Amino acid sequence: MKPRPLSLLAIPSRQPRSALNVQCHRQFHLHRLAVLPSLTQPQWHDRSVTTSIHPYLPRSQFLRHASSSNAAAVKPSPSSAVHTNPSKPKSQIAASTRLTTSHAPLRTAEASEKLNPPQETYAPELNLPEQKPGQGKLKWLFHAGRAYIAFYKGGIKNVRSTASLAKSIRAKAQGRKEEDVFTRAEWQIVRRSKRDMLRLPAFGILVLLLGEWLPLIALYITPVIPEPCRIPGQTKRSLEKQEKRRRERQRRLGLDAARLVGTDRKPGIPRSMNAVPAVNSVGPEDVDRLDLFSLLALSTKLDAHSKFWDFVFLTPPKSILRWDVGRKLAYLRKDDGLIQRDGGWQGLGKEEGKRACIERGINVLGRSDQNMRNDLAAWFAKR
Repeated sequence: MKPRPLSLLAIPSRQPRSALNVQCHRQFHLHRLAVLPSLTQPQWHDRSVTTSIHPYLPRSQFLRHASSSNAAAVKPSPSSAVHTNPSKPKSQIAASTRLTTSHAPLRTAEASEKLNPPQETYAPELNLPEQKPGQGKLKWLFHAGRAYIAFYKGGIKNVRSTASLAKSIRAKAQGRKEEDVFTRAEWQIVRRSKRDMLRLPAFGILVLLLGEWLPLIALYITPVIPEPCRIPGQTKRSLEKQEKRRRERQRRLGLDAARLVGTDRKPGIPRSMNAVPAVNSVGPEDVDRLDLFSLLALSTKLDAHSKFWDFVFLTPPKSILRWDVGRKLAYLRKDDGLIQRDGGWQGLGKEEGKRACIERGINVLGRSDQNMRNDLAAWFAKR
């Protein structure tokens, strides 16, 4: 019979409390190191490669002491990643991750292309030189004039390239309806190019006659200048005048409300000034049944009637208001339909979003892009 070792028969001596604390702390630290890689590495839930600890086995069998020579093997090196699923290489995993996240930007880019005209349809950037210290006034004006000439040349080039693009777009229609063939961007290109080409001959003559002195009078002849040839100060001044004119018209409308309502009031119908419908809830087919006060309120909001009536301090006739408001509402209905079909108002760029607000009677000066988009969202929510 093999003799038993004396270490099993000996009564273990009581260890000091400090030694026990060190040993327990060492085992807890090593156990944490053993569990940490399993939490930080990807788990593929493959039962063929994972190991489990039986719940009834002593936990001490799976703990290494600090004096063991293999303790360093518990914590893997950060540079060497452990791949726990050999059936799926890491290159395939990365490729699948890239593929799943690349569809949304493509859809957004496609919607943006259908909604927004290309950059060549807008005005080029105006780069005015700064006046350097010690530089003469005349010399700086000479360089600024050359910058304006370069800007106008770029604007004329954009007008002609847009006209060429519009010609190729019109060839697609071939007698069919525009909304069935054109995207929203193409429809706007054709529409804007037609107006700019009518302005181009007179503007070209002014450029030849005045040259770099044209900016001195450009602020006062905005209607005859193509949109891609308008300087930023000219565009801002035009918006300021438009919003000021809208406020003045609304003030005069409030003063003449009682007279305007009484003009079209039929016998037996009480006088009411609160029946003006919202702009985004009225269609061109509703114009014929609106009274004079409602027509003038809608025209004031949308800037539909001419400025001539403001100069002579007269109310436009009802027949003219019907024609102006009906034409504006027909344009907005078509534009709204194309925007909703080609991706929604969320796909409009900064320039197109600002333009959409101006056309719908929404103020833009001194407002952030987010505030304007909130108003656009409210507009399309009732469409």
